[in-house]
Amino acid sequence: MYRIGLTGGICTGKSFVLEIFKKLGCFTARADEIAKDIIFSKNSEVMPQILEKFGNDIYDEKLGINKEEFSRILFEDAGKRNFINNIIHPQVVARRNELFKNIEETGVYSLFVYESALMVEAGTYKDFDKIIVVYASPADQLKRLTERDKIDEKEAEGKIKAQFPLSEKLKVANYTIDTSGSFQNAEAQTLETFHLMLKDLDI
Repeated sequence: MYRIGLTGGICTGKSFVLEIFKKLGCFTARADEIAKDIIFSKNSEVMPQILEKFGNDIYDEKLGINKEEFSRILFEDAGKRNFINNIIHPQVVARRNELFKNIEETGVYSLFVYESALMVEAGTYKDFDKIIVVYASPADQLKRLTERDKIDEKEAEGKIKAQFPLSEKLKVANYTIDTSGSFQNAEAQTLETFHLMLKDLDI
């Protein structure tokens, strides 16, 4: 079973592409979902460290961490964002590796496609056999972000600029998928990439 890394910028269509790979018979997983489980689960081992750094104001005994407030702080405070990445990242990688091992042992899947926005920044792209970078035109990316997060263009531009440069991610790509325009176009490119990978990996 081959490890395929899927990454890209905010609102470039990574989740859409990942879902297509799932429909094509790949096993898919998302770093974001693993991280959320580590942080927000009721028995979270990292909760004490988070509250010590962020303060108890973001926590309610019945509801747990206020996810909206937590996300806002992460975006605005680079120091706290780096703190979270440093304590969560090793655990996410460990769970990813365990998941890969368990799925590989089933012998069911040929491709394990793993989506992670921070794959290049963290250097974990080196753990994969092939890397796919998903991108979109700046206009499409901005439009999607304003609609998804219900924010104005200025705030959306700030979020995009705060991200790792797409140009750096493209440098490590084995394949690229441009999701600009219609869903049909993005799906067609994903299908083309899928079949090209099968050929390249001799599956």
